[in-house]
Amino acid sequence: MADTKTISYSQIPLFEGIRTENLNELLHCLHNYVREYEKGEVVIIEEENIQHIGIVLRGTVHMLKYDYWEKQTMLAYMGQGEMFGEVFAVQKKNNSQVSFVAATDCQVLFLRAANIIHPCHRACVFHHKLSENMFNLIGQKSVKLMERIEVASKSTLREKILSYLSMQAQKAGSSKFEIPLNRSALADYLDSNRSAMTRELFAMKEEGLIDFQKNEFSLRKPQ
Repeated sequence: MADTKTISYSQIPLFEGIRTENLNELLHCLHNYVREYEKGEVVIIEEENIQHIGIVLRGTVHMLKYDYWEKQTMLAYMGQGEMFGEVFAVQKKNNSQVSFVAATDCQVLFLRAANIIHPCHRACVFHHKLSENMFNLIGQKSVKLMERIEVASKSTLREKILSYLSMQAQKAGSSKFEIPLNRSALADYLDSNRSAMTRELFAMKEEGLIDFQKNEFSLRKPQ
């Protein structure tokens, strides 16, 4: 579920290891600005030239790809503290190949990408750590996209659901866990319609494979 409180800058993973007293100087160096978006509003549209990366301060942003017939596929979702747009912003041809849309009312911090990947002319003491964090987070984003590919590769809706839930359980380190997606968003992520997915979830619950209450799930091993 989307967080309604705004995350503090000191909690943002991109700023990990950077002293709180240096954050104001850092934000000035990165030409930061903050924008508010309503649910459903486009944050970055496909083919847009990206100069800034975004960091979700509050709410959730979805990465969507539209085909020729305007059918959308959710490739990833970004929650509080997570960044987006960085993969395109650091390229020479920095046009976005996807759209980023506010899945909830949200607040986004934007930072100029060039000021992250290139050495600062003022030789800021925190710049090396910032770049290190940036590339570490890009690596984590690549893992999330690999997870999306793994889910999408399954041949049936049930297999896709179990693959996704298995990943969430492994991340939580428990058979009981909470997922970050509501039903509509989960259906989009699984490339399914909500009705078909809901029917499958209840069928799996009746068969004793899973149990759930709203966003809280538990997996059960076959007897």
